[in-house]
Parts: sequence; structure tokens; C-alpha cells
Amino acid sequence: MASFLKDKHAKVYKKSAGYQDAYGVWHKGGYSLIGNLWCYTRQLSQDQKNEARIYGVDESRMFVFNYRNDVAVYDLILYRGTWYTITRVDTTNDNKGDLFVYVNEAATGDIPKPSELPAD
Repeated sequence: MASFLKDKHAKVYKKSAGYQDAYGVWHKGGYSLIGNLWCYTRQLSQDQKNEARIYGVDESRMFVFNYRNDVAVYDLILYRGTWYTITRVDTTNDNKGDLFVYVNEAATGDIPKPSELPAD
């Protein structure tokens, strides 16, 4: 089994929907910080990008985190000033070891405004 040196930080955000409380007041949703996580990351090779396109997904980068069960598809990752949308989350043989997260650069409309992000 391969071992990955997790020597970089990436912030993972989960989008929360708005909700209506018991008094009928609508509360706007936003983004919550899952964590500033240690990771290993690299760009995907051209062969890996082409293989993903066969299945109808665009992917450009892979992150490897320690196992977490709260990272999901469509969450956002901020890494070195670039926003990424999670397209696929995978584990090795369904074990709770490394968590492989495949991403693509986020579309401009999906990038949260600074006012929507929690304070660090």
C-alpha cells in the first residue's frame, strides 16, 4: 500500500442550505469550514483526465486526506488561492485509511463571496 506525505494544508468547506424557523423567518445558508486539513495533492495526468471524461466528469487534481466521513461531492476546497469543487470521493478498498478526493476548478458562480465564509 502506498504512503502519502501529507505536508500541505487545504481548507474544506461544506455548503449549508437556508432554513425556515418555527416563527416563519427565513435564515440564509452559507458555508461552514469542515477544517484546515493536512493533505497530499497533485495534478492528474492526461491519461487520468481522459479516463474521467469517459465517465462524464472533468477532474484536474487529486487530494489525499486522512479518512473523514464528512467530506462529500460538491463540497469546496480552497488550496493556494484556487477554489475546487469535489467531483468524487473514494477510499482504498472501502477501508477507513486514506481518503482520495478528486476535484475540478470551481466555476466562477460557485465560488463563495468573502462575506459568505466563516471567520477564520
